[in-house]
Amino acid sequence: MTEEYIPFNYKKAEAIAKRTEEFYKGPSGKALIHIKYCRENGIKFNEIKPLNSYKFPEDRDAYLDLRAQNDYLYAQFHERFDDDYIPSTCPWYGIAEHTAFLGGEVDFAKDTSYNHQICKNSIEEYKNIKLDKENTWIKLVAGGIKYMSEKWGEYIPVRLRGADGPSDIANIIRGNELFYDIYDSPEELDGLMKFCADAVNFTLNLQRENATKINGGCINGFNTWMKGKCIGHISEDFSTMLSPELYKEYFLKHLEYCVKDGDSAMLHVHSVGHKMLPMFASIDKIKIFELSNDPNAMRAVDFYRTYQDVLRDKVVCVLPTFDELMKMDDLLKNGKTIVWFEAQNEEEAKRAIDFVSKYR
Repeated sequence: MTEEYIPFNYKKAEAIAKRTEEFYKGPSGKALIHIKYCRENGIKFNEIKPLNSYKFPEDRDAYLDLRAQNDYLYAQFHERFDDDYIPSTCPWYGIAEHTAFLGGEVDFAKDTSYNHQICKNSIEEYKNIKLDKENTWIKLVAGGIKYMSEKWGEYIPVRLRGADGPSDIANIIRGNELFYDIYDSPEELDGLMKFCADAVNFTLNLQRENATKINGGCINGFNTWMKGKCIGHISEDFSTMLSPELYKEYFLKHLEYCVKDGDSAMLHVHSVGHKMLPMFASIDKIKIFELSNDPNAMRAVDFYRTYQDVLRDKVVCVLPTFDELMKMDDLLKNGKTIVWFEAQNEEEAKRAIDFVSKYR
């Protein structure tokens, strides 16, 4: 690196991580705030070409350097905020990386990627899939984390990329055939789901090996510090297309199996799939929930408010607008909340911090 880069303030990061750990252990009625982004920042970011302009894996390092440089620039800007956020960087290739290490073709668009169905002919084809550390996509993600840590770790922490949950992986492996598998091949489905749960931990374990360690933990794929062997973030978006009864019968135990050996897990939940939340919350190891804002569905703050009793012993991450935040006293004083906030400018960011600080 050159002399123009300033080492990251790890002393501040350690203090934030310790404060976050105490928050996790502490009572309800407490909150943290993450200023995840400030739009008016005056930063001249590096231009990153559309994803489909790169040739991976050949362009991995040059592409990841640009991402790290941009995240470094924002981290330096973010130093002015007295919040609970630890800026970080990580490999990102769209969404396909969550499953492409298992096979299937990948298509890149300008700002995302798609992994096509892997087992098209029979559910039993999953038995031919190998969990291989030398897979190209493992090297792009876990290997990318190692590369970024070695080159950029002095200047910015490197976080996990995260993972799909077991049913989301199964949905990519089988596509829409998975709905038929529930009825036509329940025994084979059980084997597939166990394999998918193992695949989640396979990729997360490799990611954690080289991610930046802070206070005995690391920053997960959703920029949130977690202690020890964290499972996160993961998603079970496939569940939004099932009834709670079907999910409970065929998929819930595999989510439980997926997280059982972790110290804690973070689950990303869409508001359109709110009916699944009580079932997810019954799993003790899932300590943190991220409630997502979805089009044509209830806002995340209303999602939180609707299920506040269910979530009383959990940590909830939610992204409100400024106006929504100003009306969140009922949630902040009764729950354990991490407010994610994207500010328009510094003044709005500091007003948001001041509002949440009475619960910190």
